[in-house]
Amino acid sequence: MTGDVTTMGVEDYARATPAGTGTAAPADPGKILIIGGGIAGLSCGCYLQMNGLQTEILEAGLLPGGLCTAWHRGPYVFDGCLRWLLGTDPSSAFYQVWTELGAIAGREIISHDEVMRIEGSNGEVLSLPADLDEVSREFKRVAPEDAALIDRLVRAARRCAPLEPPLENPLELMTHFEKMKTGLRYLPMLPVILRWKGLPITSYVARYRNRFLREALLVIAGDKRMSALVLVMVLGLKSRKNTAFVSGGSWAFAQAIAGRYGRLGGIVRYKARVVSVTVENNHATGVQCADGTVLRASTVVSCADGHTTIFKMLNGRFVDKKILNLYQSCDLFPAILQVSLGIDTILANAPHTLNLPISSPLSVDDTTRHDRLEVEVFGSESALCPEGKTVITVRLPTLYEFWVRLKKEDPQRYRAYKRRIVKDIIAILEHRFPGLAGHIELADIATPATFVRYTGNWQGSYEGWLPTPRILGRRIPSTLPGLKDFYMAGHWVVAGGGLPSAALSGRYVAQMICARYGRTFAAIVPEPIQYTTGMP
Repeated sequence: MTGDVTTMGVEDYARATPAGTGTAAPADPGKILIIGGGIAGLSCGCYLQMNGLQTEILEAGLLPGGLCTAWHRGPYVFDGCLRWLLGTDPSSAFYQVWTELGAIAGREIISHDEVMRIEGSNGEVLSLPADLDEVSREFKRVAPEDAALIDRLVRAARRCAPLEPPLENPLELMTHFEKMKTGLRYLPMLPVILRWKGLPITSYVARYRNRFLREALLVIAGDKRMSALVLVMVLGLKSRKNTAFVSGGSWAFAQAIAGRYGRLGGIVRYKARVVSVTVENNHATGVQCADGTVLRASTVVSCADGHTTIFKMLNGRFVDKKILNLYQSCDLFPAILQVSLGIDTILANAPHTLNLPISSPLSVDDTTRHDRLEVEVFGSESALCPEGKTVITVRLPTLYEFWVRLKKEDPQRYRAYKRRIVKDIIAILEHRFPGLAGHIELADIATPATFVRYTGNWQGSYEGWLPTPRILGRRIPSTLPGLKDFYMAGHWVVAGGGLPSAALSGRYVAQMICARYGRTFAAIVPEPIQYTTGMP
């Protein structure tokens, strides 16, 4: 849930216009309020504090991190977000962002030569390597009849592997020369982006003759509604050795950034659910919380749910046709349910990510049936469990409405439905790993109702906009039409979602606010902190 496959064509740089409010900025900016203590809010707060701007984060829950969360169950930590993190290679732009935020310093980076193993219903096995030459060989081993298509896919992935976002300035602040320079940097990738971006992944994989490779490519892409460019980007990004798991997972990751924010002088106010943004003369001037508290601000940044922000906190007053079309017509990442298991033994031969077929479709709501299961396996090196134990997580798309309605109208049936799904998944895993069921110490399940309770995400979507041909690469502004001194950050302003997009959007908004107040943006790398190894 942490990859970022967003792209931007060179034409986007030519069309972009500088952000501005049309009025002179005050000499003393005063306090900046940030709605939401997820990764976007923490990132924005850190960068503003680095530049001498005082901020306060208003978080509806009790903990920082938002969707970057985990559940502690006895000796186990069941991670609700982090599977692989983009930006673990020191040459990466995102590595610079994580370093500035203090997110991964001192923590073990766990990478794998085998990104994923995919099994077929007839005994086929495909290993996805973290090297494009090996990808080519493995794909051709499985489907020699599709060699020409495989060569073109690998060439496209290789061409796009160096794609990195600009850090010097967000697009809104770039001069014409900076836009041209950035566009030239992306120019070698442009033919691939234009050729693949508008191609649905289902139309692309239909070109392959080998049934199992068609199935495997859809698994790698992740969703049948996505653009084929997502497949290219995933293969390219993972080939750079720039994706890995960070020891301690989501809990340690979010706590590290929250700690960085606190050391920079930032303030987090928990249990402070914002219900409205105060607007005077088309300027955001503060917020009102659910308990009636009214807080004034010179600038408001919402890193909360996009739909809630625009249509509830602001009553839909600051929208245009593009925003309405976005929220009425574009696809979302689905809601998910997660089953987590604490195992009192080591699964020595299990790959860290395994996608396997199911003999009978698994029902996860009144409509959705799954014929495959993706299993994540974490050993003690992940710091999610003690030595000699294992954590297994399984995530499955499901219908948001079903689970929220069921919990509200029939809590007893809601609990029974959860127990049935856990039982069914254990039975599937027992078939694949004989004897596993006898070693299960703890089992837990989180439904869309769980995630919504934590974050309030619209429709339970865990990463916002799905990168379909319709939206991938589209610019989603961080400001709203007609509203000054107000910004948005997070995965609702970036198609593709993920932790990197959230953090980068927070950085970009901080840069825009610094420019608004006439400050030269500076990002400071903190002194390293030594973390203890083992369980958090």
